[in-house]
Amino acid sequence: MVDENKFKQSVISTLAKRAASRCSNPDCGAITSGPAEDHNKSVNVGEAAHIYGAQPLSARYDPNMSPADRSSVTNGIWLCGNCHKLIDDDPARFPAGLLFEWQREHERHVAGMVGKAGADLRRRYEERHLEEFGRLSYLAERMILEKGDLWEYRLTAEVLRFEMRPVLQRWDALKRGLYMKANYEVQKEETALWLKTRMNEVIQITRAFSELMNVEFHRSWGEEGIPGDDALIVSTCRLYSEMCSSAIQWEEAVRFAVVHEVFEEVRDLLIGVGGGLVDEAAKLPPYLAQLFSDSPEPGVYRFSLSLELPEGWNDAVEQALGRAAIAYVAELSDGF
Repeated sequence: MVDENKFKQSVISTLAKRAASRCSNPDCGAITSGPAEDHNKSVNVGEAAHIYGAQPLSARYDPNMSPADRSSVTNGIWLCGNCHKLIDDDPARFPAGLLFEWQREHERHVAGMVGKAGADLRRRYEERHLEEFGRLSYLAERMILEKGDLWEYRLTAEVLRFEMRPVLQRWDALKRGLYMKANYEVQKEETALWLKTRMNEVIQITRAFSELMNVEFHRSWGEEGIPGDDALIVSTCRLYSEMCSSAIQWEEAVRFAVVHEVFEEVRDLLIGVGGGLVDEAAKLPPYLAQLFSDSPEPGVYRFSLSLELPEGWNDAVEQALGRAAIAYVAELSDGF
């Protein structure tokens, strides 16, 4: 069985050529190919190294990456055998970010040797272009600069993964009760308006998700045969992540609210609704990564998220509101 996380021979060859067959470690730079004793053969001591490891337990392995990203040229660096062993034996000293910097700087150096003026202009363009995006993962930056096959979709999956990671970590912490916010009390006479406001907010969040998935992502990817817009892709991914943050903030507003006891049942029915939207939204990045993990068959692919309230939820809320109204009126009557 072929290991889909390994580099294909074409990727290995590309990495070697881009590095001019020299080790990319700036403290090494050893030539990795040369003549053999047999005049018809050559010797190669260079290796295509994974920046993010290819297998679990390997150096710098990231379980959230797709096989396509692990085996892509964007995840590779050309090293001599000694330096390859060095970085894999001590991944704490040689993190992925450092290796991306090695790779980028070495290729710039090689490009400068091939054509200095053109390389300088290219370097300035790349630096200015990346400045437009702000902070991105190293992998996303390479995808933006190199724009390989299906780059639009792979870039979307990577930027979503990067942007949503802290959001999903916060949602997990909220579910596990690892933090809290100051409780705030909703006055009894304001509860109906508070509930209506929360309901309108979650509807707006759901609509925003739908618009981003059904319109904005497609617009950023471009029409068939037309390259996508990398800036629009990143912007749309960040909006998508921002809506996940909004859903968590909504969830916090519900969980840390103190309502009158007659409305507690209704409030409890709201708990988990915002988080449920986040759970559904989190399915998009791995779906895209898996779908484009290889060369997908031509055609139309559809992805559906269930951004809806749980089945029977509306009826449960209406019934709970009815009971709350009866209890509220009874309480008012007792006061006279």
